[in-house]
Amino acid sequence: MGVKKKVLGLLTASILATLLISDKAFPDEITSNFGRTGLLINPTAYTVQDGHLKFGSSYSYPYLRVYGNVGFFPGLELGGVITEIRNIHLSKGIWSGYGSYKDKAFFAKYQILPENEKFPAIAVGWDDFHGTKLFETKYLVITKYIDSLLPQNVTVGYADGVIDGFFFGTEVLLHPKLSFITEYSPIKPEKLKGIDSVKSKWNFGLKWQPLSWLQLVGSFQRGEELSLNVNFNMPMGKLWLPHKPRYFILSKEDLKLIRSNKQTLFFEKALKRLGFSYPEVYLTGSTLVIEYSNDTYFYESVALKKILSIFRVVYIPGVYRVKFILKKDNIPVTEITVPAKVINDYLKGELTFEEFLSNATYRIAPPFTPREEITVAKPKYWGAIKLRTFLNDPSGAFKYKLSYDVGIKEYLFNNFYLSASAILPIRNNISSVIPPLMEKPVRSDIDKYLNNKHPDISTLAITYISPVADRTFVGISAGYNELMYAGVGGDIIHFLRDGRTALLIGGDWVRKRDSEDPFKLRNYGFHDLYAGINYVTKYPEMHISVKAGRFLAGDKGVRFQISRVVKGFEVGFWYTYSDTSDFSSFNKNYRDKGVFVAVPLRMFSTKDTKQVGYYSLSPWTRDVGQLAGRPINAYRFLLSKMPFYLKDKAEEEE
Repeated sequence: MGVKKKVLGLLTASILATLLISDKAFPDEITSNFGRTGLLINPTAYTVQDGHLKFGSSYSYPYLRVYGNVGFFPGLELGGVITEIRNIHLSKGIWSGYGSYKDKAFFAKYQILPENEKFPAIAVGWDDFHGTKLFETKYLVITKYIDSLLPQNVTVGYADGVIDGFFFGTEVLLHPKLSFITEYSPIKPEKLKGIDSVKSKWNFGLKWQPLSWLQLVGSFQRGEELSLNVNFNMPMGKLWLPHKPRYFILSKEDLKLIRSNKQTLFFEKALKRLGFSYPEVYLTGSTLVIEYSNDTYFYESVALKKILSIFRVVYIPGVYRVKFILKKDNIPVTEITVPAKVINDYLKGELTFEEFLSNATYRIAPPFTPREEITVAKPKYWGAIKLRTFLNDPSGAFKYKLSYDVGIKEYLFNNFYLSASAILPIRNNISSVIPPLMEKPVRSDIDKYLNNKHPDISTLAITYISPVADRTFVGISAGYNELMYAGVGGDIIHFLRDGRTALLIGGDWVRKRDSEDPFKLRNYGFHDLYAGINYVTKYPEMHISVKAGRFLAGDKGVRFQISRVVKGFEVGFWYTYSDTSDFSSFNKNYRDKGVFVAVPLRMFSTKDTKQVGYYSLSPWTRDVGQLAGRPINAYRFLLSKMPFYLKDKAEEEE
């Protein structure tokens, strides 16, 4: 009774607050209990807005859920949900510390026909399509907005699964921030874990949306349960704080250099003040060469615009063309050659930046030797709070290690990087009652590497990256490349045309590190070997990667990775299919899978930055379908400086 009173109190307060808030209304699709767009239980034909991320939690006894979904590309909604069934407890044997029964599920919905004035939206979907399939439902659904005396969205559909048969419902708009929901949901209790009977198939609720990013839904479901659903809507990559652009301001010293005909020296100093590293500006005949490395601006297109702005205050006589050398530190990645007239036309406003780029010529991995030789650069130190998770062990469904990680990256001899990082534990409750799945495990003993409560060395390695032929680079890492392995591994990467497609071959030869002594190696090793292809679409920006070959445990197969990127914010998943017929226990027939997110920290800063926070989540840790890790991903290291990426991001701003 106490919970019901609290929910009723919250609904009453929500309605009163709606009448007091005078901000602009932000109508949004309802997020259902299960986490996908819908009504209360039923789906609708609407999907999450393209490039938006939703996450939240719902409670309708006995189900407590945490979910997230994303508008992966126009019309396609993907998501996942973790359900705790609070009336089923696991308390026997090794499951004594697990608590209530928990289930993971993934769902997908595709809008095959968007709504217009004449026709409704039509969508097909599949809830819980992988794994235990406790909540599996396949459906076809139609939704139409009707602008009548009471504007409303009307939904009808047919489902097979937990929702079994014809369903329908409506959302009636009472106020720009408030709507009333009614639905008929023919759920089958015999197909649901934790529910024995359903008193009513009718559900009623109120949706309140006080802000564009916040939605609350209170409801009465199954004829007996008061329910609550709270979710947040976030446009991927949207800046939370206004940026303060960097401007080039001419100083008295600059004027002296220009008047003394030291324009190239002035240009170098200007580049440094704008945040560029390793700048070199000089004349070779009638060509002005500008070398630079961008560590300041998230987009290389923005960096190039900043450099072009310097030409507004300086004139260098005798220049017929300008050659820009885009470097990563002092490693030449892309060469851009532009006639001087094109630059003048751009500065006069006669050409857009996109037109400027289309008038340039490009060369990937140019046969170019930087003017400056780097022996030892200034080291870069970093520190960050890290959360490492360990899921689904019988001793506890969610375990974690919270740490403060510190590291150093030293740039050496033009093409080498020394990477070192350490883990300083803050809190750690990771342990497992499940033994490794193999005598010589690949990853199934990862808990032994995560449960250390003392400081640990995660990486200590040297990486070499260099152009080796036209459009071709090599990246090799050697040392303690990751927490579990030491050895050598690398890729040869060949970019096609403008760099949108890349072919690669690679492999790793590694020894298992000791879980207690960070420098000790065990007397057995593994190797992987693969060929792959990477491709990036223009819009929507999708990164597609396929690798085929031999994984560390000896299983052979294919690894797929697909992600969606919006303004640098990346959400994706991977799935591995390999031949596990020679394996036993949980390794047999297992497909390694997981999801990841990369968040550009520029979203939370008042100035531009290239820093990105990364987090990945895998439901289980098995031995099959595994590749060795390295401190630097050579492909990602080079990607942002490819010609196609400059052109695709021509309209981006600081």
